[in-house]
Amino acid sequence: MKMNKLFNVLCLISLLTFSFISCSDDDNDFFNSVETLPTDIAFLDVNLKGGEISGDLTWKKPINTSELSSIVIYASNDGTTKEARIDEVSIDKEKYTIEARNYTKYLLLVPKNKKDVEGSTFAKVEIKDETGNNVVTDLTFEDTDYTKDKIAGKLSWTKASGHINLSKLIIYTSEDGTIKKDKLAEVNPDIEEYTIASRDLSKYFIVVATDAANTEVEDFAKIEVKDAYEVSGVYILNSGKMGNNNSNISFYNFLTTEFKTKVFESANGTSLGDTGQDMVVYGSKMYIAVYGSGVIYVTDKQGKKLAAIESVKGDKKQQPRGLTSYEGKVYATLYDGYLAKIDTTKLEIESQVAVGRNPEYVRAANNKLYVANSGGLDYNTPLGYDKTVSVVDVATFRETDQIPVVINPDKMAVDSEGDIYVISNGNYSNVPNTLQRIDATTHKVTSVGNATWMSMNNDKLYIIYSQYDANWNQVVSYHVFDAKTEKMLTDKFITDGTPVNKPFSINTDPVNNYIYIGTSDYTNNGDMYIFTTDGKLVKKLDTGGLNPAGAYFASWIIR
Repeated sequence: MKMNKLFNVLCLISLLTFSFISCSDDDNDFFNSVETLPTDIAFLDVNLKGGEISGDLTWKKPINTSELSSIVIYASNDGTTKEARIDEVSIDKEKYTIEARNYTKYLLLVPKNKKDVEGSTFAKVEIKDETGNNVVTDLTFEDTDYTKDKIAGKLSWTKASGHINLSKLIIYTSEDGTIKKDKLAEVNPDIEEYTIASRDLSKYFIVVATDAANTEVEDFAKIEVKDAYEVSGVYILNSGKMGNNNSNISFYNFLTTEFKTKVFESANGTSLGDTGQDMVVYGSKMYIAVYGSGVIYVTDKQGKKLAAIESVKGDKKQQPRGLTSYEGKVYATLYDGYLAKIDTTKLEIESQVAVGRNPEYVRAANNKLYVANSGGLDYNTPLGYDKTVSVVDVATFRETDQIPVVINPDKMAVDSEGDIYVISNGNYSNVPNTLQRIDATTHKVTSVGNATWMSMNNDKLYIIYSQYDANWNQVVSYHVFDAKTEKMLTDKFITDGTPVNKPFSINTDPVNNYIYIGTSDYTNNGDMYIFTTDGKLVKKLDTGGLNPAGAYFASWIIR
């Protein structure tokens, strides 16, 4: 009887054990089916703090939920190990909000059956910690207010990748790139630009985001602000003494009143050369004719050399004298009887045309180039001085006419109607310096008076006439000729009594109409006198070199 009871107990235990194992195997078979796993798992980290995550975890519930009760959510750093249990949700749920927690690389979704058993298989999603997704990128700013220490312009950026989780962007100024100073604006996080109105210079702009609670996040974007401002001033070309290789250029800054000497040498580590003759500022470049050295230097507006243009005919350098610009080209007279056309892109001579002997100045008007042919090197030969002005057609670049004028023509100017004014230097004896006007249409030449130097500005021709009396004392007079009415307006345009001894050049500023008179005694540095249009002295400068050939006006933007 006892044996029968023992046998019956053992049989019952055996049956119970078999039933449990069978159930467990069935559970595993059920869990191993992909139909019991959630699909389309997604998670977007909206936590704006690096090293933390939070946001909505979403999925589609398993296809077969008949034996399932819930989904258990775990954190995992290797994608296989359940490291930290986050929560458990009903099997019918398809969304769970992860509260702020330390970053984990994976989230595991483990199905659990109705017998409270978790499956050995699970679904997972890799988490990207959106560190910096609250920070705009590609920040740019270009200052369009060209006043020094003032800025304005468009601040642009690429919106943050997590911009949908941001409430706004705030733009600040900063002096060190870390501490926010003045708040300039608040903009929508979808916006990618903001226009800064003219204001005082700040060293940085900072763009920082705020979260849904309008709290500024820790990270931000910044950009250093480059103050773009206009430099405006006058270059003075000092010819130096022929054969002494001592030409140089000085610069007077209108804004700062700073005066710099030897600009070319400072910028290039070499001297300008022998006998600087003329300059022209055209586009973004300056062209400098250095007669004695046989070279035309091309520089940027700060004097940095871009090219050295030299030309040789036979075995001799062609020596440049006068320069002018017209319709995208720069033209240079070459003292052996040619006019050269310079390509302002390639910075080389593209062609030449023969003109008269020893050409000096050249000016452009009426789609023509007018060249003063002095014949200066033949003054003591049977040929003597030349006495023509060559006319060169711009389109064909051929000489089409030679206009007879008083001997030894040199300096030239053009008025608004295209009439040409020419100073002939005469023979320094019985033929005086003579100012003539060439009619733009007929090429008829009319004598205007006497002149040694001149400068045209707004159809006013400012004239200096220098001569010597019987005792070799220099006698200088100053006149203004109205090119519109063709009448002399005054014989004295310096009105404040300022003495100007030994004038050597005259130029006028096309912007403020100031008059610049350079002086020279051929031994000491020259002086530059700056007068207003009503003849009052503004400033007197030591030019920093011998024989100031002229004043040339330039402006450019520093960025």
